[in-house]
Amino acid sequence: MRQKLNSGFTITKQVEDMLGLPVLASVSRMGGTDLRADSGMTPIHQLPLSKPLSRYSEAMRSLRSGIHMTDVDQPPKVIQITSAVPGEGKTTIAMSLAASAGTANLKTLFIDADLRHPTATRIFGLREQLGLVDLLVGEADLEAVVKRHETGGYSVLPAGSRTQNPTDLLSSERMKRLITELRDDYDLVVVDSPPVGPVIDPIVVSHLCDKALLVIRWGATARELVKETVDQLFGHRKIAGVALNMVNDRRAQKYGKYAYSYYYRHHHYGNYYSK
Repeated sequence: MRQKLNSGFTITKQVEDMLGLPVLASVSRMGGTDLRADSGMTPIHQLPLSKPLSRYSEAMRSLRSGIHMTDVDQPPKVIQITSAVPGEGKTTIAMSLAASAGTANLKTLFIDADLRHPTATRIFGLREQLGLVDLLVGEADLEAVVKRHETGGYSVLPAGSRTQNPTDLLSSERMKRLITELRDDYDLVVVDSPPVGPVIDPIVVSHLCDKALLVIRWGATARELVKETVDQLFGHRKIAGVALNMVNDRRAQKYGKYAYSYYYRHHHYGNYYSK
């Protein structure tokens, strides 16, 4: 009855049955204790750097491994991160995934392709810097716009200047050539795109990427809405899987002891994670 009353996804089986997609990771909601470090409070996306043995960092490694296993012979290198609606936490997941790859010594590039709301660019403190827009309109070259995130061990391509035609820029031949070049230069390219629901930009971006990761906020986003998103993203051909984000561990227990494998990890294998 509890599952019937909740319109969002609360157990793995719901995702697999309704969407036909694997859940690559269940990411717990982080609280103050999880973010506390010796130097103070750590931003969530930096947990793979500051707390590499934490359960959050392990979830990011599971995501990387799951995406890699979608094609063992030719692992996807250009990964799009998107969601059905805003507020799912897809930018945090994208930044965390890049940080996780950086800790594994993979040559990684994070691209902020959410040109309408470049949240990642703001978090990185690069709002006044040249970026993707400037590169695509021919006002800057690649070396000038890619910034090294020294602490994270990866590179960042910020959104750049504001634009009135983001869709045209993302669908341009110059963007296609850029992704082709980056695919040869990097081990992993993480592309943070807008949510699928409001605009067409993520559909355009999906044509350029090898695989897409769909971020779903646990127990929040309506299942029918997410299903429409999957259909818009070419069904199962492009989507590597799902990241269930901001899982409320305490509430999740009420949906049955078989709701998530992480439930067992949390209760029986907690000593394996660094606090």
